[in-house]
Amino acid sequence: MGRVLMLWMAAVLALGLVAISAAQEQRGSLLSASSMRPDPRYRAWQLRPKRRDEPLRYLNISDYEVREIQEVAEKYLPKVLLNISPVVTGCPCEEGPQCTDQVYIVAQASQDSRGLQLSRVRNAWVVGTVQQWFLKYEELHAREPKMNYLDMIRADNELLREFPVCVGELVPAENKTTPPKKAEPKK
Repeated sequence: MGRVLMLWMAAVLALGLVAISAAQEQRGSLLSASSMRPDPRYRAWQLRPKRRDEPLRYLNISDYEVREIQEVAEKYLPKVLLNISPVVTGCPCEEGPQCTDQVYIVAQASQDSRGLQLSRVRNAWVVGTVQQWFLKYEELHAREPKMNYLDMIRADNELLREFPVCVGELVPAENKTTPPKKAEPKK
């Protein structure tokens, strides 16, 4: 009886070790697959719209662009515009290949201030893809106290699946505000 019990325990232990090693292999393959596409929550946190101060665009901002930014801002923010950050060149790949520059604006409503990140896409200032996603995210979390817990989790997961994703290597659009070339001296 003692030998049968010992053999049975050894078999259970061996099967347990095999299961553990298989689980570790599976976890390793999942980690390598997830490293190719980062967790949407982490990537969203990295791209959270905020003021950037570099790399600065050669020509900061024109009067025409300020008026264009004010028109876009009126749709999303109160009428009082407090600050327009310097124009930075380059956008995250989630904004798409046509995005060349970004700017962050801040407006004040009564006692609080709100910010909005605008992207220059096809030579026009627009609310970019990532900022649009964050507007939906803020709207969802504003409704959270009125929602059932499970409905909130489902809605949050659904919204995370909608987070913009880079698709392969994107070629950035040509920046129309590059510094002018130096004129060659006349001979």
